[in-house]
Amino acid sequence: MNILEELHRLAEVEYKAFNDKIIPTRQKTLGVRVPALRKLAKKIAKNDALSFIEQDKQNIYEMILLEGMAISYLDQSFIDLLPLTKKFLDKVDNWAQIDSTICDFKNIKKEQEEILPIIRTWLQSDQEFVVRAALVLLLAHYVEEHYLETIFSFSQDVTHTGYYVFMANAWLISVCMAKYPEQTLTFLKDNTLDKKTHNKAIQKSRESYRVSKEYKALLNQLKRK
Repeated sequence: MNILEELHRLAEVEYKAFNDKIIPTRQKTLGVRVPALRKLAKKIAKNDALSFIEQDKQNIYEMILLEGMAISYLDQSFIDLLPLTKKFLDKVDNWAQIDSTICDFKNIKKEQEEILPIIRTWLQSDQEFVVRAALVLLLAHYVEEHYLETIFSFSQDVTHTGYYVFMANAWLISVCMAKYPEQTLTFLKDNTLDKKTHNKAIQKSRESYRVSKEYKALLNQLKRK
């Protein structure tokens, strides 16, 4: 199967116009919907995945996204897939290629402790989307009670000032608030987050249907001026 030919067959002009408005990227876009990409990526992962992964993606958004998706669908440990994942991350220049891939790695739950040092390293990267990848890893695979203190510590250690890092960090805290409101409320009462991230985390928590009206009222009192 010629993947690029298949992408051109699946491309939609109107969807490309919509995608180009919400996903800032310097890559060439074709306009293929995510469900179609996921279906294609699963086929790639079941066949000669490495051959596709190593292909030149010609700086095409969907080709790069397919690479990340195919890697995430491989039934291998995250540690073993790390070299491929790093090469993928070096090509990424937008939030969608992170959020549509990092959440889907199969075996992270089996190796959470081994991956934490990798997350810590990624959080110190000067690459905006590597840092975002670390934060999305945490919110997708680590929001459990016994990892809350680790998450809060990592969140406060973020120094990258990129917009998509800031938004992911706030999103991470809001997910914690939805699942563990008491512990997260305590964290929001006393933390070293910058004001912008702190207030955005509160905003996203208050926008969540999973957070009760009572907690939303308490959160409103914690906004920094």
